[in-house]
Amino acid sequence: MAHGRPAHTFPFTAIVGQNTLKTALLLNAVDPRVGGVLIRGEKGTAKSTAVRALGAILPEIDVVEGCAYSCDPSDPGSWCVDCRERRDEGTLPKAKQRPRVVNLPVSATEDRLVGTIDLEHALKHGVRSFEPGLLAHANRAILYVDEVNLLDDHLVDTLLDAAAMGVNSVEREGISFTHPSRFQLIGTMNPEEGDIRPQLLDRFGLCVDVVAERDQQARVDVIKRRRAFEEDPGDFLREWTDAQDELQLKLRHAILRLPSIDPDDVVLNSVAGLCAAVGVDGHRADLVMVRAAVAHAALNGASEVTLQNVSAVAPLVLAHRMKRTPFGDDGYDEEIVQTAVKEMFDSAPGQSDSGENDGQQGGLADGALAAPGGGSVIEPGGGETVDQAVARLVTAADQARRTVSGRRASSISGDSRGRYLKAEAGGMATSGSDIAFDATLRNAAVHQSSREGELAIQIKPSEVMTKVRKRKIGTTIIFCVDASGSMGAASRMGAAKQAVLQLLVDAYQRRDRVGLVSFRGNSAELALAPTASVELAQVKLKQMPTGGATPLAHGILRSLEVVDSEIRRDERVVPWIVLVTDGRANVGLDGGLGSEDARAAAVKARASAAHVLVIDTCNTVSRGSAAKDIAEVAGAEYVQTDASDVVALTGAVKKVIG
Repeated sequence: MAHGRPAHTFPFTAIVGQNTLKTALLLNAVDPRVGGVLIRGEKGTAKSTAVRALGAILPEIDVVEGCAYSCDPSDPGSWCVDCRERRDEGTLPKAKQRPRVVNLPVSATEDRLVGTIDLEHALKHGVRSFEPGLLAHANRAILYVDEVNLLDDHLVDTLLDAAAMGVNSVEREGISFTHPSRFQLIGTMNPEEGDIRPQLLDRFGLCVDVVAERDQQARVDVIKRRRAFEEDPGDFLREWTDAQDELQLKLRHAILRLPSIDPDDVVLNSVAGLCAAVGVDGHRADLVMVRAAVAHAALNGASEVTLQNVSAVAPLVLAHRMKRTPFGDDGYDEEIVQTAVKEMFDSAPGQSDSGENDGQQGGLADGALAAPGGGSVIEPGGGETVDQAVARLVTAADQARRTVSGRRASSISGDSRGRYLKAEAGGMATSGSDIAFDATLRNAAVHQSSREGELAIQIKPSEVMTKVRKRKIGTTIIFCVDASGSMGAASRMGAAKQAVLQLLVDAYQRRDRVGLVSFRGNSAELALAPTASVELAQVKLKQMPTGGATPLAHGILRSLEVVDSEIRRDERVVPWIVLVTDGRANVGLDGGLGSEDARAAAVKARASAAHVLVIDTCNTVSRGSAAKDIAEVAGAEYVQTDASDVVALTGAVKKVIG
């Protein structure tokens, strides 16, 4: 069954600029083993458009006709169970099919991703049957995740398993099923909205940083082409048909040429040396770089791979693999890579970085040589030193139903997202939004002998069971920072501010809302209302004044006011107050005694809905620690650490909060 070009897909060749992005996508089209592409960039830069347009130029592949998993007729080792059974009965019919671009929404449920029981088949025939999910449809195709950094952790875990094994194994609802799931993973993300888990990040073969066009004429071209497409998509597609067909033919030839290109020892040694020189972890970068270099040579019509191909793909392979600190904007350093590439050419026998590889001239090479965004590599320090750390703040899942998303705390889910823990009667059964099919069928099975009807199984509403799920949820974290002179020398306060900045970034990347209350002199100030903007948080904290007396009670009460406001905004949030102080209060409320008022405020904190962590920044540990006393009264977690040690301060919080 031949699939024509989608009627309203924007032509891949009509996308203005973004040569590096187009090159990365084409390299994966030539050799899917390159491992997919992570596309990072600001809003409105045609990230999603480019991915969806790629599907229209992918050459058709042979599939087993009627197979839900698009099995390859020439590769029996990768066949699904159905194809193996059909093969025993006779020859498998073949068909042609263009690889699909399967979209995985951020809001997808685990059932939709991995598959689940076919309820209609079970009710009609009384037999369990597997209903394939998105991982089944993505076999030998592209699995596209927009805003991949916002994907729930339990879905990320499933993707990692499938990507590593090449199969999707389902053990749930009385079903044990395995099917092939070899897919190209392409993800887009806006770095402003948080980071991506390191395990998933490394699974992407290539990474491209996309920015908006700065050239005026290029921006005009974007406007014109988009307007032309919207006014008459059919006519616009016809205008680009020849260019699309030419690129598709180039892809076919590259795919046919790929098996005949074998990298020699010079290339292999050069790749290994380059990856070692820039300090990447593991060996995946070496493997991906070789495959990408071979694909680059095939795409440009060459019969052998050279160091020019390696240098062209190196920035795409290393962009997301060079080490970075938690607070660093980016670990990629173009200067380090260029220096390592030059050394690679210098050390390789008979190679020169000034030459041109046969058949590799043209726009593709120019695009591939463009490096991702800048940044510097900052080697992380030694192990974290924590003077005292107590039990983790995040306790077992509470019983409140929540639909807010996040990555830090666990909660019983209020919707159909999250890990399936158990089944319960009632709940959401009336809406049918998240039925536990296995438990429902078992519940109704014992009554079938006394029931009659056309269906194999008769189920009454009272027998319907629903799923209880657990998921990660977001929190609101209010940093209450002692900005008074009692914090000690300027260097100690500077270290505390730097540590809080790092913790703000960490909190933001976990999709938490972050606020900042500072107290000094005679009052407390809401320096930053709870927000999801890490840039604003950084500016506010850096500009925070220091010095003066210590109105600790004011700080605690102001933080509680902010927490109350957040709960009124959304009663489902999980609020935290992180109090950074040495506890030496010397300014009270309305002329009262500072220490007594601070204890009274701590009592209110204990009775509030907020969880509290007290970070004692006093240099010495003693039984009479004022901050420890405040923590005990507030029923808070307590950590004592040296305020002049940034690593110790950040490490203490991360060990407690997680």
